[in-house]
Amino acid sequence: MGTDQLETGDLRNDDKGRHTTTHRELFMISGRGMVIDTPGMRELGMWSAEDGIDHTFLDIEELTRKCRFSDCSHENETGCAVRQAVKDGLIAEERYRAYMKLKAENAYNKNAVDYLAAKKRKFKQIAKLNKHNYKQ
Repeated sequence: MGTDQLETGDLRNDDKGRHTTTHRELFMISGRGMVIDTPGMRELGMWSAEDGIDHTFLDIEELTRKCRFSDCSHENETGCAVRQAVKDGLIAEERYRAYMKLKAENAYNKNAVDYLAAKKRKFKQIAKLNKHNYKQ
């Protein structure tokens, strides 16, 4: 945020050493996308980005089919086509690391979503049992 926004009152001080947004604003990033600044929202994370990752890293995804093991983690297994491509210079180490990082983050988010859904179902069952027992 620029100082011009601070002067116009677009941001307010919350007396906790940080500024808060008072209205939403969309910022265009030339040739790269958009960022939205929304009141009350601190951050956005990935949400089921598997298709996007697979599309963005199509070259690596195609190599995964050539791995010796179908459940290859692409870290240190023998016969890993992805690691071999990195070793041979066909895939940049940075690209490989970005792919692995995004895959791991997506798996974590999927597990977190599944966990929260299961937790919600469990508490719903407990609430029903409590309601039923209370009536008796």
